Amino acid sequence: MPYRLSAFADEISPDIQVQMDHLLENGVNFCTMRGANGKNVMEFEDFQVKIMKPQFFNRGIRFAAIGSPIGKIKITDPFEPEVERLRKAAKLAKAFETKVIRIFSFYIPEGEDPKKHQPEVMRRMKGLADAAKAEGVNLELENEKGIYGDIADRHLEILEQVNMPNMRAAFDFSNYIQCGEDPLAAWPKLRKWVVDFHVKDCRKADRKECPAGQGDGKIREILKDAFSTGWSGFLTLEPHLSAAGQFQGFTGAGLFKTAVDALKGVLAEVGAK
Repeated sequence: MPYRLSAFADEISPDIQVQMDHLLENGVNFCTMRGANGKNVMEFEDFQVKIMKPQFFNRGIRFAAIGSPIGKIKITDPFEPEVERLRKAAKLAKAFETKVIRIFSFYIPEGEDPKKHQPEVMRRMKGLADAAKAEGVNLELENEKGIYGDIADRHLEILEQVNMPNMRAAFDFSNYIQCGEDPLAAWPKLRKWVVDFHVKDCRKADRKECPAGQGDGKIREILKDAFSTGWSGFLTLEPHLSAAGQFQGFTGAGLFKTAVDALKGVLAEVGAK
């Protein structure tokens, strides 16, 4: 059961040289590009991409996905700018030689019933999938607290209603706990859709992130089942061991090694190689 490791390398450092050093030192050969040099990936200019990409490639690091914040806006905000951002993300994906863009499913106003906004969410998600198809890229939809698809049933609802081969799921163990859900109960619902695990664990007691296998994310059980059923995709480290924010988390170089070692320990326990 082989596996592929990726990471949001801006969890290590904003400096791409430090990012690359610690990815390679820890045996992580893929990067999910979310940010570098103090900028979110969506703010990169063409000349910056042209400088960055060969530096990663020359050291043997490839890109698993573009970790965009698309869909991390209010459902009541204008939609067309998000379509334009998707087109820009597609351009970035092609420049970094990946076909995958991580997206979200829009924040629901606090205190309102998400079902009230279901038709507009579905319209927008279908619009993003159609735009991605036209650009020749694939989308992975992440569960995130406060957005429409934060819980498993609504995450699945979006995937089933959009029902396009270029939209699949990123499964974040910790985010389900943050929403009061059991990741082990969410997994069978999402199993056939998941192409990427975002690896951060979390303790129910204090909702704090912790290394893989040390919280309540049921990472061992879920990965064991995934590999036993032939799953193949990316395991993307997003540990948030130092800080967790709305648009970015941080771990640092030392704790990044802790996070990688913990995940590798879990993978050894479940028989992945």
